[in-house]
Amino acid sequence: MKKFDLELEALQKTLVKMGERAEQIVELATQALKTNSGDIEKEVYKAEDKLDQMQIQIDQEVVRLLTVYTPVATDLRYVLTVSHVTSSLERIGDQAVNICEAIRLMQDRSNSPPQPRVLQMAELIKEMLNKAMAAYISKDASQVEQTIGQDDLIDSLNDQVVRELLSDEVVKEALIGPRDIASALSQILIARAMERIADQACNICEEVYYLVRGDDIRHPTG
Repeated sequence: MKKFDLELEALQKTLVKMGERAEQIVELATQALKTNSGDIEKEVYKAEDKLDQMQIQIDQEVVRLLTVYTPVATDLRYVLTVSHVTSSLERIGDQAVNICEAIRLMQDRSNSPPQPRVLQMAELIKEMLNKAMAAYISKDASQVEQTIGQDDLIDSLNDQVVRELLSDEVVKEALIGPRDIASALSQILIARAMERIADQACNICEEVYYLVRGDDIRHPTG
């Protein structure tokens, strides 16, 4: 095996570890949502710092490989895909932190439990990220379409959460009485962060498709 191939293999292993870290962060954030635990938030911050460090490490290695070997064709696609997936994983970590910050706001100002649709979104984003990374590891483009299709459900749930939590009735009650508006706003922020995590999982799937098939499906036409 050529030295370049060995270094690509090592790079993939590092990226897989980063994916595992991102999945752990999302699991922690959704666990905090279910348990309303502030202790988990500290774990998320620590894990997200590690995710940032891994991104820097991978980006530096990507630049080195491009500079030293000037790869072409499939090898170039592989290296570029690593860079793009790394960026998506880092953004997922950022959104997990946003979820925890919104949970803290909800804890400080409200005793209301999360809406069922918010909890449903939490389970879906974990599944989508798991499938996206599994597709990347196995280089299986056939898994991509189903995972991307789940994003439509996430978008629909997010819209429903916003409509229900900020209905005209809720807003009026908040203006004239002690309506718990803090919980509603916090859950909208949580749903928005989860919707963005789903978007990043889709981005990873699109990168897998590009890597395996050589087709860019990010902006379909026709």
